[in-house]
Amino acid sequence: MASKIRDVHTGAHRAVFPEITAGELPKLPVLPVNRTLVHRANLHDVLPTELTRHDDTHFTVSTRWPRDHRLFVTPDGRYTASLVLETIRQATLLVSHAELGVPLGHHFVMWELCHRLDAELLTCDATAEGITLDVDVTELRRRGAVPAGVAMEMTIRMGGRTVGSGSIRFNITSPAAYERIRGALRTSDDPAFAAALPEPVDPPTVHHVQECDVVLADTDTPGRWQLRADPANRLFFDRINDHIPAMVLVEAAQQAANLLVPWSRFAPSSSEMNFSRYVEFDAPCWIEAHPFTAEDGTTSVSVTGHQDGQLAFVIRFVRSAAR
Repeated sequence: MASKIRDVHTGAHRAVFPEITAGELPKLPVLPVNRTLVHRANLHDVLPTELTRHDDTHFTVSTRWPRDHRLFVTPDGRYTASLVLETIRQATLLVSHAELGVPLGHHFVMWELCHRLDAELLTCDATAEGITLDVDVTELRRRGAVPAGVAMEMTIRMGGRTVGSGSIRFNITSPAAYERIRGALRTSDDPAFAAALPEPVDPPTVHHVQECDVVLADTDTPGRWQLRADPANRLFFDRINDHIPAMVLVEAAQQAANLLVPWSRFAPSSSEMNFSRYVEFDAPCWIEAHPFTAEDGTTSVSVTGHQDGQLAFVIRFVRSAAR
């Protein structure tokens, strides 16, 4: 029997029938979805490949993970927690635009983001069977016909078996409302922002190769860094922004955790994130990290970001004890 799948290139539903017998035709390459639906400019950064609708609040998003990527694949060939979180974020955008009626051009304001996935599975070989996310829309507030607030829970599956979970909560604002709230602010294409970037920490210490991918600068205080984000880096800024994107803050937290646990790459198995305000371009943002190791060997790192003396975000990573 055929099932209904949203064609994320045309917006129409199409029937999907059982696969033909292996060997009858060569397998076609899996293509990503329309990049505008996940707010990415570079096709290489688009992770979802297909969206299946089950009912008004339940969907499945199939994804492909790159085998080579500057931010998401470490030099030793492992995936980062940032990739899992970016996958959740892109699945959220795809479902919101393609199924919940959020127009392109509306702004997403993320408040919470969480994940759980065994870090031992974050290898190219382990994920060769493919990653799917079963999405459950648990909260949907509308302003007229357009969603104004959404929460989603996700089950992460690999090769059909459950391996993790994710969740996200966000608000949505129209371009006009966003303009009223934000007004005229410095943006990522302001030359003064790039000129004021402090020197990055040594890239290998945060498991990167290029300086432009490093988002932390040293300070005189241990466990404290200044946030830096190179606006020429299209992995961070593939469109003009009027604030530091949330995923840059996630990357900063991951790099801070790596600096605090220098004896090995810090590969968290779960995370909890709360964002309370925008991080602007016109003032320093200070990143602080504090590690804690429990009696069972579980290591956690709590990372905070402050700007102008106000808390902007709290991100907590947890790495389970080695088995």
